[in-house]
Amino acid sequence: MTGDARLERKVGRGANGPKSNHSLRAVMILMSLLASVLLVAAPASTQVSKGGNPQKVEVVEGRQAVANEVLVKFHASGNVAQAEQDADIDSDEEIGGIGVRLFHSRSKDVATLLAELKARPDVAYVEPNFIIHADLTPNDPSFSSLWGLLNTGQVIGGQTGTPGADISATSAWDISTGSRANVVAVVDTGIDYNHADLAANVWSAPTSFTVTIGGQNITCAAGTHGFNAITNTCDPLDDNNHGSHCSGTIGAVGNNGVGVAGVNWTASIMGAKFLNSGGSGTTAGAINAIEFTIQAKQIFGANANVRVLSNSWGGGGFSQALLDEINKANANNMLFVAAAGNNGSNNDSAPFYPASYNAPNVVAVAATDNRDQKASFSNFGATSVDLGAPGVNVLSTTIGNTYSFFSGTSMATPHVSGAAALVLSVCSLDTAALKSNLLNNVDPITALSGITVTGGRLNVDNAIRACSGPPTPDFSLSASPSSQTVTQGDSTVYTATVTPSGGFSGTVTFSASGLPAGAGASFNPASVAGSGSSTMTVTTSGATPPGSYTLTITGTSGSLVHSTTVTLVVASATADFSLSATPSSRTIVRRGSTTYTVTVTPSGAFAGAVSFSVSGLTGGATASFNPTSVNTSGSSTMTVNAGNKTGTFTLTITGTSGSLQHSASVTLIVTR
Repeated sequence: MTGDARLERKVGRGANGPKSNHSLRAVMILMSLLASVLLVAAPASTQVSKGGNPQKVEVVEGRQAVANEVLVKFHASGNVAQAEQDADIDSDEEIGGIGVRLFHSRSKDVATLLAELKARPDVAYVEPNFIIHADLTPNDPSFSSLWGLLNTGQVIGGQTGTPGADISATSAWDISTGSRANVVAVVDTGIDYNHADLAANVWSAPTSFTVTIGGQNITCAAGTHGFNAITNTCDPLDDNNHGSHCSGTIGAVGNNGVGVAGVNWTASIMGAKFLNSGGSGTTAGAINAIEFTIQAKQIFGANANVRVLSNSWGGGGFSQALLDEINKANANNMLFVAAAGNNGSNNDSAPFYPASYNAPNVVAVAATDNRDQKASFSNFGATSVDLGAPGVNVLSTTIGNTYSFFSGTSMATPHVSGAAALVLSVCSLDTAALKSNLLNNVDPITALSGITVTGGRLNVDNAIRACSGPPTPDFSLSASPSSQTVTQGDSTVYTATVTPSGGFSGTVTFSASGLPAGAGASFNPASVAGSGSSTMTVTTSGATPPGSYTLTITGTSGSLVHSTTVTLVVASATADFSLSATPSSRTIVRRGSTTYTVTVTPSGAFAGAVSFSVSGLTGGATASFNPTSVNTSGSSTMTVNAGNKTGTFTLTITGTSGSLQHSASVTLIVTR
């Protein structure tokens, strides 16, 4: 939308009612001149930094990925310590809340890590940590055109628009101008939460709270506005412009006499930053950013009711880990709106992720211009791209109280995200119904016929009127706490809560899935009528495998079915320990010396002292440990002094604690 069209709408909806057509044209001309002056006065606002932290990369499957890193998920019985040793891992980090680990190897490249870890029977999947880039504005002059919330045929960028080639926002505003009840999380470069046209519509934490991202506890202060997955902090301040621009399209404050108006005049926008100042990020960062929004919703409920994730980014290869996280967002009732991409290509034959993921909550968005033509840069797909939305010369907020015109499917995406939030401000819909509402109420246009699922362009007025009649009785389901840890053979409890809407008074019956072997779940009461809570008791057995499990709690009332997820961590009840040694191999000359680090990791209630010994030394070689034993957990340095004999030797390090004994092997190569 152009600046003049937005300002015209604000004047036209004043206290004295709509302006006449002659007055409307006069206001538009005046505001157009005003917008031109603004852009001349602040040319820097149109620039996007290409900087960012340098990052060592490799090309994998034709795409950039972080060098020496992979995302890996083990089966519950996986031997992580052995895998770390074999792959020469020097960094092991938990990612998100789906049991995925980020491995970094000292010596092995991505291709080697993929081949070796895929061959392990205890690995569920392994994949590169792809580099992801924001879908920034194409800068080719042929991309210049205009799209807006109200298209009256105005000329911007030298192109005359087609009246009515817009999303009909002004008509939708007769029904609603937005609400703060539902949160839109912008998964992007962050948000300028100090911007005069955004500040009032930015989500703020009502109290301090703690999330667990990749096994790390992160405490956020009251009043913080989201998450930064790059620094693992609670400050999502934008340092690029891209995320702030998308945020303004979703919910720049309307009717305030300042700048522009978003699809929602009133909104609640959460920053979920994982793209850096240069617009780049990683798959791992995206997973962590999304995980934060899920946990914030689970913690605060109605005070952080994230219903829409706006994702104007892409370019990495297929990631099962990211798909798992998107499915987790779906289980937590979140629509995942994604940019179709700016390559001008067919996503049916050349998938563009995350828009091409086959998940029920994904909505893939192409870009159209102010003549209802597909933008020349926009990706498409008869079966993989759902609809079009404004994406050419969109004016919105940028950092430092500035405004800029950007183009791209990045700009089309927040139009759909904003429309979803506007619909939710008056309609009680779950994610599946919300997606259907948006896709079933498009304006059919010739340019998208046969190359998108709907063949149409977003029409938020059609969507909001289709569902804003008498409310449909429904309910939502939530569960707390989000995670519980239990020892094998013990039990733990969660609380499942039913919240009715639209006059719902039915009986909701509960069930649970995803339980590990040897575990069972029961509900008390087994069902609730209208609203209320049930206690889910999960009981494990001594044979339940230790590990982290995602449990899905489902509530059913007739044809209405809703689900939510919680995490169950099963700890070993057997007091034991494991032994590992690094590095896996050392090379020294005759009569030289070297060291290895031997690490004891306890499990269950183990609290014994572990003493060390080594075998396999030949040719006069000797070894010593410092300390000679560790209590419960810790490390010891093994110093090996080589003798006169050369060759390759396998040394077996043994840790003994009472009747418990475990070993780890390392290689010693002695040269002349």
